[in-house]
Amino acid sequence: MAESTSSVQVPDPYRLELVTSDGSRSEAVDNVLQAVALGFHLAQPSDAELERYAAYVAGQQLWTIRQPDPDPEFPGLPVATMATYSSTINTGHGHLEPATFITDVTVRASHRRRGLLRTLMTNALTRSKDEGLAFAALTATEGSIYGRFGYGISTRSQSVEIVADGRFKLNHTPQGTVSMADPLAIDDLRLAVFSEFHRAHRGSHNREPWHVDFSSGRWNPQMGGPNRRIRSIVHYNDDGEPDGVVSYEIDKDFGSRITVRDMVATTADAEVALWEFLASIDLIETITAPKVDPATALPWAVEDPRVVKFTRHTDLGWLRILDVDKAMAVRGWDHQGSVTFHVVDPMGYAEGTWRVDVEAPGAPAAVTKVDDSTDAATLDVAALGSLYFGMGRGFSLAAAHRVTGTDEQIAAVDRMFSTVDVAHNISEF
Repeated sequence: MAESTSSVQVPDPYRLELVTSDGSRSEAVDNVLQAVALGFHLAQPSDAELERYAAYVAGQQLWTIRQPDPDPEFPGLPVATMATYSSTINTGHGHLEPATFITDVTVRASHRRRGLLRTLMTNALTRSKDEGLAFAALTATEGSIYGRFGYGISTRSQSVEIVADGRFKLNHTPQGTVSMADPLAIDDLRLAVFSEFHRAHRGSHNREPWHVDFSSGRWNPQMGGPNRRIRSIVHYNDDGEPDGVVSYEIDKDFGSRITVRDMVATTADAEVALWEFLASIDLIETITAPKVDPATALPWAVEDPRVVKFTRHTDLGWLRILDVDKAMAVRGWDHQGSVTFHVVDPMGYAEGTWRVDVEAPGAPAAVTKVDDSTDAATLDVAALGSLYFGMGRGFSLAAAHRVTGTDEQIAAVDRMFSTVDVAHNISEF
């Protein structure tokens, strides 16, 4: 079902519409996926893919922009799309805060540079702000798009390639045990392990149901069907509780290369033990994996560190702060002290000056909005998003002219936003 809406100004002659889904297929929902496939250069979706998509987006808000009928290019399809839904982000010290998650953002190539993306983004951010949410978040296929809307890179992803030809040896024996599992029979276990991971890791973003289907091999969107090469292993701690799970596939029959499709480990012992098991599989010579913990113990846990090679570093999470008071109040602070900063926000949601006081490490912050910005460091709202999980550092952002102020002001920003733990997010959306 599609509903017309005029909550934001839409460039003439376009109209903004909300498509709703109850989990079942409809023409309007089908048209959204077809437009998304067009925007991301994907194959035309099959009936099975359309059914699966409708189930996955149940309850989401599917925002579309249409031009007046008839559309001479693709009748019935929107010219721009954006899906939004509410989920949670770990802001540190185990606190899970609701946020707007944004995905499936497309603008048809023949309708670019007409303000359609800005319309969709303004609509999403304004609604989120009005609902009292402190954040919006997304993962991006291109790195140059979202900074102008106030998003800052907040978590990074790194990939690893491991030599598993017999040289992979740990310098210690990990605790717990590892066993194989039927990948289609451990959905609840996957959810439980991820739930614990999500609570334990600053910067973690909650997952949608499709992650379980992907990790189990039940559904692979690139294949348009099941992935029968998926295998799974589980790590159990000394109490017999699962604290790590991996899904992987071997490249071909009798192949020698493993690709990790998903790894969730709540402890360093679980992670290292899972790597050791993968490296012990017969015939395997190479293991590759994305989204490895930036603070992984792996290169320090092997006798020969050259068997571990980090091959790619890229952005993963992008954070947009909408309510500075709330964002600072729910953040987990690791250092005692005070910092005052002025936020520049061209879109107006987070403009102002704030003082944050933390009485002791781990204590909640006292957040005060102040009128005078003369004694404050100045930063743009995207820089604040990069500082928030501790990934961006004050001195680095100052060197990039994203934070300005005296040496003392910049030092206060650097120190107060630094974290003892390292942000780790493994969820794309």
